[in-house]
Formats: sequence, C-alpha cells, structure tokens
Amino acid sequence: MGRVCLIDLPGLSRELLGFVPGDSMLGKWMKQQRVVALTPSWPAVTCSVQATLTTGQPPAKHGIVSNGVATYRSVEDQRLVDASNFAEYRRNVSFWEQSNQFLNVSRFWQDEAGESRYKTALLFFQHSMPGFGGVARPAADVVLTPKPDHGPDGKLVSLCWSSPAELVPRLFKELGPFPLMQYWGPMAGIASSQWIAKAAASVWQIEKPRLQLVYVPHLDYDLQRFGPQSMQARKAVADVAMAIEPLLAAVWGDGGKVLIASEYAIESVDRSIQPNALLREAGLLRTVPTAEGELIDYKRSTAFAMMDHQIAHLYSKEAAAVELLRKAGLKMLDRSLLDHPRAGDTLLEAPAGAWLDYRWWKDAGDAPSFAGTVDIHRKPGYDPFELFFDPASRTITQNAKLIRGSHGRVKPGEAVLIGEGATVQSGLGISQVSSVVEAML
Repeated sequence: MGRVCLIDLPGLSRELLGFVPGDSMLGKWMKQQRVVALTPSWPAVTCSVQATLTTGQPPAKHGIVSNGVATYRSVEDQRLVDASNFAEYRRNVSFWEQSNQFLNVSRFWQDEAGESRYKTALLFFQHSMPGFGGVARPAADVVLTPKPDHGPDGKLVSLCWSSPAELVPRLFKELGPFPLMQYWGPMAGIASSQWIAKAAASVWQIEKPRLQLVYVPHLDYDLQRFGPQSMQARKAVADVAMAIEPLLAAVWGDGGKVLIASEYAIESVDRSIQPNALLREAGLLRTVPTAEGELIDYKRSTAFAMMDHQIAHLYSKEAAAVELLRKAGLKMLDRSLLDHPRAGDTLLEAPAGAWLDYRWWKDAGDAPSFAGTVDIHRKPGYDPFELFFDPASRTITQNAKLIRGSHGRVKPGEAVLIGEGATVQSGLGISQVSSVVEAML
C-alpha cells in the first residue's frame, strides 16, 4: 500500500511556477512531473475550497459556502460555533469556525459513519476539530490546527489544538511554540509555514498516516499585500519552496508520494467596493449604538452582505438591495450555483480587478473599536487590512488602496495540481482531486 502527502499551497498558479528555484527539491521534482490545470469550486475562498478538496463534493452539498457563516439566520448553526471567544458576535456572523460539524458530508477518506477507511492526518485545515457540543465528528485520525484561546486577562493560553492531545506538547518541545503572530496579521510571514512543514515532517514519520494533507499558507500573504505579479510574490514562491523541504525529505525518505495542489490563484486588484456601506446609506442596513461603536443590527436590517474577498452573500429579499449593488458594479450570480440554506438570497461577485470591503461605514469616526485590530471573530467579513500595520495610528491600516491581490472569482484552470497522480491531459475540478489521491494510495 502506498502513502501520499498532499501539500496545499494556496495562491500557486502556473505563472508563478516559473519562480520555483530550479535547484530546490521542489524544482528538481517538478521537472519530472505533469502540471495539470485545476479549477476551484465557487467561491474560491479557503474554507469552501478546502471542504470541496477533502470531501469531493461541491459547496451546495458540503455546506461551507464561505469562510464565514451568517449564523443569525440559523439556530442550528448558532449551536455549532466555538463559544470560547466572542460568542455574542459569533452567533450573528462567524468567520473561521473550526468545527467539522458544519460539514454536511463526510471526508473522502471516511465511510458514511464518519470512520476513516485508512489512517489520515489533517494539518492546519479549517473545520478540522470534532465540535464544541453535541455529538463529536472527528475530521481525521490525526489533526493539528491553530486554536488561539484567550484567558480572562486577554492573554493567549493556547496556540494549537491536536488529536492526539499529546501531539502539540511533543511538537512544541521539538520545534518550539507555533509562531501564531506570523500565521496571520501584519507580521504574517514564512516562519509559520516553516514551522508547519517541520511539524508535518514529524507527524509523517512518527504517526505514520497513510494519507496526510498539509496546508502551507505563505503565498497568500504577500500576494494579497503586493499582488501576484510583484517581486515580493516571486520571492514568496522561492521562500515557500525552501520551507517545505523538510517535509519533502521526510515523505520521499519513507518512500511516500507527493501531490501539490493550490486552492486558487490570486488576482491583481486595484480598487474596492463597500456593499454594506451602500446598503446603510440606503437605509436597508441598520446599526445599533454599543460600547464598541455602531454595530450592525441584524434584527432590524432588511439587507446585509457577508463579504469574503471577491464574493459576497446578500441576505435580503429586497429588490432595491439587489438593484443598488448591481448599479455599484457587482455581478449577480444564479443561486443554483450554490443552492444551500446557508447561502445568500443573492450571490454576489466583484468585477475584475476589484475586491469587496466588509466595512459598513465610510467615515472613520463611525468605525467600531475593533476595526483597527487583528480580530477575525468580531468582524462580519474578511478583512485584508489585517495584513498591514499603520505606524502613524499604531493600528491596522484602513487604507483600501494597499490591497493588491484577492481571490474568490473562479477562472477555469487558475490553480494547479502537480504530481505523479496528475496524469490526465486536460484540467480537473478541485472536487476530483480526491479521486486522484485515492488512486495513488
């Protein structure tokens, strides 16, 4: 029986492959491999595409419609959130939930009862924890994922979660603590991906999974900051190629096979649109004063858009809301593309070269207190500003012009699949990667 390690490098495109150093382990291996065009599922955002990759099913089936969930529309979804941090916010809209209970189907390595058919390790993927209430649903036999928890004084009390539980302390002893501040935020950089690759090498050797899936996020950072055609993007490709060398050496040293996949490519952007600010100006989105500033009043609002990079879910039956956003340049997609109860009443997509800004205010004086902080759970939308620190204000920037790359719109073949299992001549959809993996095992 074979062993396979799938390495997920989001943002890697055919154009960027040319900047993998030819003398690196990855570069030498790639010369012997076929590169197959890979098309993401819609929307091409992390949680949705990862769920498609690991289930072999489209978002309409697995139910992960975005990086966020409009939990205020579903009591059932409210019960699934991790209430350990900012519970009151997460029961309105919650981004980056970790519970595997949100998936409506099993992973491709599991049977219908959720039992693994072969030992599988899932490292740094979203929705990989077994849940926070009710019946636990393990995502894999071995799981390692970032899980920052804060004590009553606000200080971090944990960085990662693992199953088996002893995996985290063993890795921390071996490698040092996970560099959480380099995983996301203005300090995000290669150190977190280096740690992940070394941890994955250790898991491969000690836990000996038959299948291991590893998310290595580094390309996302500078491609969003500076754009996919920048010099920083080229350097990021070279840096991540070197970062994964310990993992490649471990897999090949044990006779394993490697498959490289990218979830999506990054598109150059030079402008943004603020749908919620437009809805607020039209009186469709309402706010309520709080100690943290004016926040969205989900009960009184007749329209709200959950923004995620270049896509959005509009929760509204108001024809005026749809027409307003159409005039702002947004594309309205047929809901049959993602027909699921969690999806918006209307699916929205940014025009080429643009991304969608979650903010519901335009005057800086109307911003809530958390707008200028790295805060992935209180903001009801994805916030790329968190990649930039503004030294003048000593907060996260609010300058939308700094964002030079985004994703979410789907272009056929924008991503890549590389490895001896990628034998087809034409392109694949991300849902078909599961079949490629199983044929290699």
